[in-house]
Amino acid sequence: MTALKGLLPASFVVFAVVGPAAAQVPPTTPPPKPTRVQVSVGVPVGFASGEFGNNVDTAAGISASLDVGLGGSIVSVGGEFSHLWYGTESRKVDLGPAIPELAGTFVTVTTDNAMFLVHGRVRVQPHRGRWRPYADGLFGFDYIYTKTSLDEANDCNGSSCGRGIEATNLDDWVPSFGVGAGVMVGLGSSGSTRLDVSVRYLWGGEADYLTHGAIQHVGDTAIFHTSRSRTDIVAVYVGLSFGR
Repeated sequence: MTALKGLLPASFVVFAVVGPAAAQVPPTTPPPKPTRVQVSVGVPVGFASGEFGNNVDTAAGISASLDVGLGGSIVSVGGEFSHLWYGTESRKVDLGPAIPELAGTFVTVTTDNAMFLVHGRVRVQPHRGRWRPYADGLFGFDYIYTKTSLDEANDCNGSSCGRGIEATNLDDWVPSFGVGAGVMVGLGSSGSTRLDVSVRYLWGGEADYLTHGAIQHVGDTAIFHTSRSRTDIVAVYVGLSFGR
């Protein structure tokens, strides 16, 4: 009993000293949550496959994508958009035969063959590491078209005529799906910016389209030689990725 009476004052002394000291310890700051968003921009090069490859040239263009991670998992969902040109040709045309008042005024007529690819995407990729491989599943559509436009005239009474006239010669929409694989490599000490390299195979539906040189001119008449096939393509991509 005597020992217990001796411990009580000692306990009060300990609480009086330790209690305020513990209260002065700053709270632990939680680590920042990693971003779940990943953005990529780059240059794709497309190599048409099968019958499509027999008809069109190699395509090149621009691409952008956005992914959002699903919680803390290695799975993310998002979308990508690519615009590829697979043939361009230009020619000079004198407006005089059609408009005598503009005789000697030349305009540049440009015909572009292109594809606009839009795909939803499911990606599997580890969160950490300087080297981060990934695999993609894609589904969406391709818009393939040929468009002719008037560029600036060489001579419009000392001023520019501008580019305000264009026409779509032929276009088509087809479903598209594919698979792909790639790797990201961290750049710099932080690694927040990554070199992104990938390859994918896209199965495109059967479409009507025009190829380079498929528009022929006979007098005042334009003759369109239309091709039709599946639009399968192998795409090689090099770009930069930021974020997740």
